[in-house]
Amino acid sequence: MKKHFLFIFAILIYNLGFGQNNPVQNLAWYHTHIFPYNNIFSLSWAPPATPHNDLIGYNIYRGNELYRFQTNTSLGCDSRSGINDGCDFLTHAFIVNVKAVYEGNIESDAVSYTINGPALGTKEFSSKSFTTFPNPVKDILNFSEEITDFKITDSSGKIIEQMSSSGKSINVSKLTKGTYIFSATTKSGEIINKKFIKE
Repeated sequence: MKKHFLFIFAILIYNLGFGQNNPVQNLAWYHTHIFPYNNIFSLSWAPPATPHNDLIGYNIYRGNELYRFQTNTSLGCDSRSGINDGCDFLTHAFIVNVKAVYEGNIESDAVSYTINGPALGTKEFSSKSFTTFPNPVKDILNFSEEITDFKITDSSGKIIEQMSSSGKSINVSKLTKGTYIFSATTKSGEIINKKFIKE
């Protein structure tokens, strides 16, 4: 009986002495759109639980396609802070897979997150020919061109008003004082973003 116990104990100690190919932990995704900075995002995770084999880095996949290998535990884009290393990462909707890579290029199981793509389309821009006036405004915000729909967001990105309406002006008298972003589609199909101040 002692021999069996010692044999099982020896196997247990032997297995604990070797690491494992554990996956990453706590995969987190943050994404927003702040005018005029566009898409701001970060993907981060914690290193694998110990014990594990000799970790050499992480493979990041967009779907089944390898995006890149890296050794740090985050990826992001925030031009406000000068973080531009991963700005080409967010091009469309996909499932991101992060795998720990161990010595010998052995990958762990994937930890995944569904990413819905950029917050705004690539057609969007701030047209120099489209103007809003007066700015600052008290009651009626006028436009140099007719629009087909619009939305107004506050400085935090919260949508305050959104409508499908054609015309060359809107009533903003009910807005509280502050800075807002006016986003609209013109009759010609251009998508514009303009900042205005409500008095």
